[in-house]
Amino acid sequence: MLSTSFLNLKVMKLNINNTKDFEIIAKYLAGEMSNDEASRFEMQIESFPENKIIIEEMTKQWAQMEHYKNERTIDTHKGWQTLFNRLDTDKLIPENNVVEHRIIPVWAKWAASVAVIMTIAGLSFFTFFRNNPDLISLQTGSEANTLIQTLTDGSVVYLANNTTFSYPEKFSSNERKVNLTGEAFFDITPNPNKPFRIETDQVVIEVLGTAFNVKSDNSNFFELAVERGKVRVTLKSDPSQNQIVLPGEKISSSSNHLVKTKNENSNYFTWKTNQMQFKDESLSNIVNVINKNYKSNIKLLNQELADRKLTVTFYNNSLSTITELICLSLNLKKEAQSDSTIIIKPIEK
Repeated sequence: MLSTSFLNLKVMKLNINNTKDFEIIAKYLAGEMSNDEASRFEMQIESFPENKIIIEEMTKQWAQMEHYKNERTIDTHKGWQTLFNRLDTDKLIPENNVVEHRIIPVWAKWAASVAVIMTIAGLSFFTFFRNNPDLISLQTGSEANTLIQTLTDGSVVYLANNTTFSYPEKFSSNERKVNLTGEAFFDITPNPNKPFRIETDQVVIEVLGTAFNVKSDNSNFFELAVERGKVRVTLKSDPSQNQIVLPGEKISSSSNHLVKTKNENSNYFTWKTNQMQFKDESLSNIVNVINKNYKSNIKLLNQELADRKLTVTFYNNSLSTITELICLSLNLKKEAQSDSTIIIKPIEK
């Protein structure tokens, strides 16, 4: 049960990662507050623009979850209980030793909204801007999420926190050039006629089709490790210094020189899938990333589903939970085939 200390609520910014704030927002959206509690909470919402944005966005998502629940003809309480148990297993629900059983359906809906439609996380996690009219720039914040962006050529970029990534809305006819400050993992679509080039403060990286990780900041630090394929790295201050980097190798800059070594860290690339976040991404691109990282075979029934947009965050979840949450958020269903293929399709009316 939520503490009655809420009646003495201090006016402050809401933080979804704070368990107490998490509970209060859930209680408000579920209509479980008294009139006095609701009035006090609404005063808090109005006190900070950030609070208002959070509540407005999550109210929309809550309504979407309610629509899904009302459209189903199955035992919804049993369904929410099942989902709650799955979310709890995957640690999507904050620890709380005093949650009463009667509000479990509320927590299940709320946890699904947070896990699937993390609009508020997207609002605080990255900034979209255009300093150059020809370039789109994404700047991530200090949160631990990984923002995943699929480019127009099908290449996938995983952006770590505190990273700025700039790219053209449409690549030129002879090259694919982007800019990076921070850390990112690149999974590049091969195209020998249009090389992919990444420019950092220290180096120019050229690839044809490969997967690799880049770390670069505004100082003299630079490091690159290749997962597959090969990459050419050229030092900007001395273009005569360039090296080819192969899988299992990494390269860094030191005293204006490129230094190549073996990459002995088997977990070097795992950061990119711990907390995967997509912002207004097509379902087809999301499924493509999931299939690559989970070695799964998820298929969408038709192009209409493939084109649907979704903002979503997954917290190192199981494949079963990921597909279940996608279906829950978009009012879809999944069907497992004997060959391990998972078909996602609309719910038949």
